[in-house]
Amino acid sequence: MDIQHLKRLIDLVARGPIRELEIEEGGQSIRLVRGDAGAPILAPILAPVPAAAQAAVPLPAPLPDPPPVAAPQAPRLVTAPTYGVFHLSPSPGAPPYVVAGQDVQAGQQVGLVEAMKVFNAVKTALSGRIAEILVQDGAEVEAGAPLFRLA
Repeated sequence: MDIQHLKRLIDLVARGPIRELEIEEGGQSIRLVRGDAGAPILAPILAPVPAAAQAAVPLPAPLPDPPPVAAPQAPRLVTAPTYGVFHLSPSPGAPPYVVAGQDVQAGQQVGLVEAMKVFNAVKTALSGRIAEILVQDGAEVEAGAPLFRLA
């Protein structure tokens, strides 16, 4: 009995006026009973199979377990500690703290956020490589906004 045929029988029981359906086809028996919620309950009926038929039909090999799927990793981001204006360098004309492709260590300063003439250091909590700078120098940022993506 193929799956499409089985689905049609389940729809028949679920939507039709009948409450129970038992069908036998090719030595297989299936009994469908509609439950209280209206959804059919599939119950295979085990009928005795002659010994000659048991020997003639080889059992399929069990399917191997699927390989475990790795959970997606959360993006590794360096975020703004507070609201303000983001700066990549300590002063105008000075080289930036970091550039894309540079390795950084946990606790390393990678930028500044200025709010009301108070400069707050932006430090990374993770070690890694700067994969991307997400905010332009001089842009306003919110607290918690992503500034850098680490690889």
